[in-house]
Amino acid sequence: MLIIKQPKTKEEFKNYYALRYRVLRESLGQPKGTEKDDYEPISIHFMAVDKDSGEIVGVVKLFEKEPGVGQFSHMAVAENRQHQGIGKMLINAVEVKAKELGYKTLGTTIRINSTNFYEKCGYKMKGLAYVLFGRVQLLWMEKELND
Repeated sequence: MLIIKQPKTKEEFKNYYALRYRVLRESLGQPKGTEKDDYEPISIHFMAVDKDSGEIVGVVKLFEKEPGVGQFSHMAVAENRQHQGIGKMLINAVEVKAKELGYKTLGTTIRINSTNFYEKCGYKMKGLAYVLFGRVQLLWMEKELND
């Protein structure tokens, strides 16, 4: 059984960032540390945890991009746990929190090969974002949050 919670302890954050690095940066040959950005301190962090083993199997963070607009980023699901609904669980948790915070719009920057997943979650492509590390094309997608 999976639960969604916020990391609290140093050990939980260590494992949270380790998963982010392994899934999002290691395969691109990027050094440790690139899995973090300047928004970490002002973000609300979420993790999907296997209740039986205690393993962190998915992560994502949420922050306020501008008044009324939330952004989530750095969503990662362990390679051996992908396609099991964990990403959808994380997005649901982020959307609930974004509504609680009064955000009217929620957006994310995603890799171009992930568009189908986000479209199924109700997000619409709003434009190109940038190229990450000189080779990964990113898109901006967003969703209007209904009450």
